[in-house]
Amino acid sequence: MKKEELKKANKGITLIALVITIIVLLILAGVSIATLTGDNGILTKAQTAKEKNDAAEKEETQKLLQAEANMNLEETEYNGVTIPAGMAPTRKEGESTVAEGLVAVDKNGNEWVWVEVPKSEMPADLTFANETGYSEADQTNCDSITAALKAYAAPYTEGKKEQACNWTDEWYLDIGTSDNHNVVTEETATEERQKELDTGCGLTLNEYKETYQKMIKSVYKNGGFWIGRYEAGIEGTTGTDEESLKLGRTGSSARIDIATSPKAISQKDAIPYNYVYCSEAQKLAKEMTPDSSKTSSLLFGIQWDLVCKYLEVKSDLNEPDINTDSQKWGNYYNVEIPITSSNAKSAYLYYNNSDEKYYFSNEWTKMTETTKQAVDSNKENCILLSTGASEKTKILNIYDLAGNELEWTLEHATETTYGPCNSRGGYFGGDSSTYPASYRDGSSTTNAHNYYSFRPSLY
Repeated sequence: MKKEELKKANKGITLIALVITIIVLLILAGVSIATLTGDNGILTKAQTAKEKNDAAEKEETQKLLQAEANMNLEETEYNGVTIPAGMAPTRKEGESTVAEGLVAVDKNGNEWVWVEVPKSEMPADLTFANETGYSEADQTNCDSITAALKAYAAPYTEGKKEQACNWTDEWYLDIGTSDNHNVVTEETATEERQKELDTGCGLTLNEYKETYQKMIKSVYKNGGFWIGRYEAGIEGTTGTDEESLKLGRTGSSARIDIATSPKAISQKDAIPYNYVYCSEAQKLAKEMTPDSSKTSSLLFGIQWDLVCKYLEVKSDLNEPDINTDSQKWGNYYNVEIPITSSNAKSAYLYYNNSDEKYYFSNEWTKMTETTKQAVDSNKENCILLSTGASEKTKILNIYDLAGNELEWTLEHATETTYGPCNSRGGYFGGDSSTYPASYRDGSSTTNAHNYYSFRPSLY
């Protein structure tokens, strides 16, 4: 073979080898990428392992806090706030001061946020014949404190700006139907009628008066009160397994029985405790106290107003964000909500074109990445979220006070067309400007819907 031909042959072999080498490298690269990525890839498994490890660390921290709370048999002081027995401050960064939104965990794992009410805004040097329960001798002082609190929270005591719903905290019972209301008040109450708690606010007249006075005295003494960090959730629903998802309530769910129904919790990633009457919500909230010397209940109207004022004073929200349009921080149908919790769950309100009606899907599902992206990019979705699903809804460590669910209170609505029960805030299917955080809404005592839940207070 000639020298030139040999060179050509060698050159040809080199090119073929190079091509084969490149192909082999590409195949190896493809195999490597597939090994690293994909549902069973190394990176995916590593991310899953990290998430599980983070979740385990959070669970361990929560258990330690609960253990500490369980050992706290007496009230303690922390950063100027009285921590009730059976509770412990989280001491986490961003959760340790009133200015940040002080968070405490109780022995049951429920989380609470301290709502400051400046003592300078209340009458000075008042003394009480009875420090906790009801006393006729203390009524004048309590009326004086209430008047001062209303003046302090004035922008929100009428509900939404210019809503003119200046309703009051007073006991009521409704023994009528949805079309024919017969509201029983203190003047017309009898012992027999007071037993019909399923059609009222969930308290007898004497219980209501004692609870309200205890709340006012506690606010005066301590300079504030505790509020559930989250909307009330259903016990056993913080996970994403099938059993947890099945515990979500539906329109046909049985009525609440304290002895047999799941407990209410104030914890992240829980399915909201909805489809409850106002009276049922009160019974559930009453059971959430971690200490027998403290009372837990639905918020009274003045407490909701004070929460609104607290957010205005301490956070970067301004008054219009709270009582004109709350799209900046609430889950509404016309607002984008970035989902930040890896255990977020959702249910949907959807429109049926065939009969031109809206329907609610009672099936709760875990939010996948695909679902999250759909929620983030589609403002028209009406999506009910699990508690704490988005950091956007957190202001001073309180989640979902605007949007997501309307929340029952113990305030008496004077809107007799619909009934005496008063809910506050907005909901996932409503407009952010129609239902800002301060919004008031009167409703029937036997109204239970997917957009009615509640939030506990503690004092």
